[in-house]
Amino acid sequence: METVRKINLILAYPLVAIVWAYQKTLSPDHGPVKIFFPYGYCKFHPTCSAYAFMVLKKQGLVGLPKIFKRIASCTPASMGGIDFPYPEKLITK
Repeated sequence: METVRKINLILAYPLVAIVWAYQKTLSPDHGPVKIFFPYGYCKFHPTCSAYAFMVLKKQGLVGLPKIFKRIASCTPASMGGIDFPYPEKLITK
């Protein structure tokens, strides 16, 4: 079972690289165009690309439905807000 998990994460690396390249080049929240949007462009926190990066690094390809759901929820009718992929990690005792 551990081998399947490792293979899943290895197969996700090309997608992680694509998300990283998008963040560094085209993203209005992370890339060089950020100078035009000093207060951010995305209505969610973390941004969709940061969300996808976190999910792919933790779940690999298994997390793709979670990523697609997040991207689909980014519509003009959406209120946005804080939406971490793993909120249980934020709770400190």
